Amino acid sequence: MRPCRPCRAYSLRRPNRPYGRPNIKRKIIRRLPEMEMEMRIPMHVVTEEVLTRMPAKSLLRFNWSEMPIPMHVVTNEILTRLPAKSLMRFKCVSKLWSSLISSPYFRDRFLTVPTRQRPHLFMCLQDVNDHSSSVTLSLVPDANSDDTPSSSSSFVVDLTIPRMRGGYICQNLRGFMCYDLWQKPRIFNPATRQLVTLPPAFNPNTTKGTVSYYFGHDPITNQYKVVCSVGVRLTDTQEVRSHHRVFVLKPGGGGSWRKAYRLPPPDFIPHIAAIGGVCINGVIYYLGWTAADSCMLVSFHIRSHDFKMIQVPLPEELPPPAKMKNVCLVEYGGKVTVVDQTSLRDKGRLDLWALEDAANQKWSSKRLIVKPSQLEFVRNTELVIKGTSRNGKVFLIPTDLVSPFQILCYDLQSNHMIKIDIKGVPDHWFSKDKSTVEVMLMDHSETLMSLMNT
Repeated sequence: MRPCRPCRAYSLRRPNRPYGRPNIKRKIIRRLPEMEMEMRIPMHVVTEEVLTRMPAKSLLRFNWSEMPIPMHVVTNEILTRLPAKSLMRFKCVSKLWSSLISSPYFRDRFLTVPTRQRPHLFMCLQDVNDHSSSVTLSLVPDANSDDTPSSSSSFVVDLTIPRMRGGYICQNLRGFMCYDLWQKPRIFNPATRQLVTLPPAFNPNTTKGTVSYYFGHDPITNQYKVVCSVGVRLTDTQEVRSHHRVFVLKPGGGGSWRKAYRLPPPDFIPHIAAIGGVCINGVIYYLGWTAADSCMLVSFHIRSHDFKMIQVPLPEELPPPAKMKNVCLVEYGGKVTVVDQTSLRDKGRLDLWALEDAANQKWSSKRLIVKPSQLEFVRNTELVIKGTSRNGKVFLIPTDLVSPFQILCYDLQSNHMIKIDIKGVPDHWFSKDKSTVEVMLMDHSETLMSLMNT
């Protein structure tokens, strides 16, 4: 078949042609029976496994008569190369393609297939005194940087995300970004640009204290829930009080807040929740600080709504301010892990505690020592962990936002550190009061899931 001209109808810059050129669609659909005969593959496998992830140009120019490629090669080498943005464009090819890409089977498969795309990061810049000026930036690797850097890398600001309008990113789960803006939790899918705004769990005008939101998913029931924790320390008695509510996301993005429990569990201790949690196997984890300044690991089972609290084995000699500032929660090796970076700058050391058995409150500890050749990275500036990735990496952000802006990506698995230059940050952020600027970084995972029809 003679190749046709590149189809510009799939470009987002051509909104006046949303459905593509008719001759392009006819040529693609006309080839379906031939593909089934030539490849000896059932039609549903061809459409769901190959066509929905191949670019339109490749579909039209490829010589299907010379296709002795095993199906596992097609699956592993071809299907994983197409980003979600292209798949969203492909939905305009035909109703068949739209239904296939939107089907639960295809969306689940796309989520589980490992991607080979270059890393993509999101950075949130928040001004605590002016939330309206907060922005969320999309970062992509610099075209001039090495694909496999050994000690340094560069990312450039690709664009801002106007629909997010700033806010503070709380969590990244299954391709969704949960963030808090004006005490309203919002869930955003960067791939589909879908935004779901939830009502505030408590009245912002009457509620005092620290409000934290956590996002979770139950793989058994395929249900998403948001947990809100409000903690306040009374100034006169130093007593800590906390309340929790749960929002069950229903099809269409609806739902309502309700109390997480009628009576607190027997081992429940009022606490002030720390920002940032993780969700593993249907359980939401976050850190909480009690009135005695002890650190507790709080778990919330999404299906049963059971709260449990486990004492974190932090060193007793640490003062409370150091604990709250230098302790964070990550997912490491599929387990919820507490990371203490108190000794990172002075001794080049990270202390890790992974929860091995929640029922018996058993922890395993691990100590990471920074390589001598990389000690200069952590000793020259004060750093704090402000972001994690899905593959056991943490992002160390300088406490002072200065230009040129550099961060560290620490791989906890290989004990290797990479310096990353962030280029393109708006200049006015470097002139702000350093104490008012919060920076949060996280990696990006794509999903075609929709909260409107979960």
